[in-house]
Amino acid sequence: MKTVFLLSYGCDLDHNNIDYLVKERLKPFARCEGNILNKKVSRHPEILLMYDVYDVNLNKHVDNKYYLEEFLINEAHFQAFEYSLSKLKGHHIQCRPFARGHYELSINGKKYSTRVYQTVANDKELFFFDQEAIHNTRLREKNHELPTELQWLILPKDIDQTERETAIFDWINEVLNFIGQMKIKQ
Repeated sequence: MKTVFLLSYGCDLDHNNIDYLVKERLKPFARCEGNILNKKVSRHPEILLMYDVYDVNLNKHVDNKYYLEEFLINEAHFQAFEYSLSKLKGHHIQCRPFARGHYELSINGKKYSTRVYQTVANDKELFFFDQEAIHNTRLREKNHELPTELQWLILPKDIDQTERETAIFDWINEVLNFIGQMKIKQ
């Protein structure tokens, strides 16, 4: 059985339809406590599906709503779920299972952190502001007001550590400057 991790991300996602799809198409196939299978789960599922959602708009984001659940489905069921998601607003991509992490750095003595995912298809890393570092609060609250190109960062996975640190540092500085300009205009 292969493990697939699917991530939906974007700004102001259609959570009502996402919740409906998960409830109707995945929940009946959830692995229960203690590895006991639901009666609807095939005895020989092909895919262990993990699913997560990241909404840039903090007011609509429920952190880790589905992340800790596992769904045992077949390939056709997965393709149908993925197709249904593709009709909704946002990006819906496969990421490397168990490669979700955090990246932390300091700028002017303030600590910032990001959540990191690694894509499967094009070997990229996706960086999103998380709620782990205290100085991220302002970034998360204003993130949905930023231009799309600043709401998250995409980097090639194979760049060296110095390039990665510089790119993340530059991105966060650009976001901080943009938010500072927003305050001046108000």
